[in-house]
Amino acid sequence: MSVTLVPRCIDRLGGVPLGTPISLVDFSRLLGDLVGRPRRVTALEQLCAGDSELEGRLTKRILPAIVRLARQLPDAPLDSHVPLGAVRTSLPRRLVAGWLAHLFLGTIAEPSPEHPELCGARLLASQHPWEQAKVRCVVEYFDRVAQAAPQGTLEIERVVAPAPTLEHWAANTMPLADLDVEPAGAIEDAAGHRQVDFANQYLGGGVLSGGCVQEEIRFAVAPENLFGMLLSPRMRPEEAIVLRGAERFALTRGYGRSLAFDGPFEDPTPRLADGTPDIELAAIDAVDYRGKDPSAQYSLEAIHRELGKARSGFLRDQRLLPIASGNWGCGAFGGDPQLKAVIQWLAASAEGRRLRYFTFGDLRVGDLAGFVAAARAQHASVGALARRLLAVAPSGGGDLYRRVLARVSFSE
Repeated sequence: MSVTLVPRCIDRLGGVPLGTPISLVDFSRLLGDLVGRPRRVTALEQLCAGDSELEGRLTKRILPAIVRLARQLPDAPLDSHVPLGAVRTSLPRRLVAGWLAHLFLGTIAEPSPEHPELCGARLLASQHPWEQAKVRCVVEYFDRVAQAAPQGTLEIERVVAPAPTLEHWAANTMPLADLDVEPAGAIEDAAGHRQVDFANQYLGGGVLSGGCVQEEIRFAVAPENLFGMLLSPRMRPEEAIVLRGAERFALTRGYGRSLAFDGPFEDPTPRLADGTPDIELAAIDAVDYRGKDPSAQYSLEAIHRELGKARSGFLRDQRLLPIASGNWGCGAFGGDPQLKAVIQWLAASAEGRRLRYFTFGDLRVGDLAGFVAAARAQHASVGALARRLLAVAPSGGGDLYRRVLARVSFSE
């Protein structure tokens, strides 16, 4: 599977004098010339309408830098540089910037149906403030790399981990790991952790096409994650995608349709020797229950699927960083936070990883800390808790913690 550029777009970009200012009118015209049809830049126009300083930076520095970054790439398929489908792939962040420039310009050829959307045209044309907030975040990234090339590498690992059977889960002798409940704070601030991306099966979700929830916001404030979309066809149930080295460049406030840009961000994450930000992001997609019967999530089949998916994202490696997660799949996807908390605790424990759980103040999570203390006092292993979950969950939701603990005997 190849990711290619629109034919002759590099040649057309070559006609743009490097370093010269590019007005928004000229930029819109350039986008149309590159793909052979009109392109609007409504988002950029409206962002600049009340911010003359931003318009000056765009025309004098940022837009010329985007053209320069795009021109540095040879007009050849991505898989001639990076082996698609490899278990682990890395690329210098300075070259990643070139591919992100093409994503912004809309000059990546239509991908296969197995790929997420790879064109920034809809985002640039959006009149919605919440969509424009994502554009503003990406503009902040290009402003920063226009001033200095990013150091280090971006790494994408596609993890394939066939799910153990429910019988194996029930027999698992690993001890239940520590679970720390965080009622405040955010996953992305958990330095030294493998941070969880509440992903869509198509990596990045609607970041380029309308979405403004956890995954889309994370990809907007750390745009290098967008490069993973080029290398990552649709995830299968037994797969996860781990991205390493994507720096954050912007802050936001709000969520969904209240999303707004909240200024530039200097990422304090420690760097490796080559300058790579020491960040791990694990993308795992929960089952989407929109338009479906949400009670199906309590079935043994559904729990088995989610246990396997979480395990693929938490799979043990040499570093064994603790996991930073939260209400995975419990927003638009309709998941039960109590069920997903127990599933993630089991998966993290099975891989020998501590879990740090951010509740975002969601009352549906209930007394997770109290449940953890009681469950650890009554269970010796992952298998013991898994057996109790599998015994009571199929009867439905409600206070899952209470029902799990009520069925437990100390002698088990």
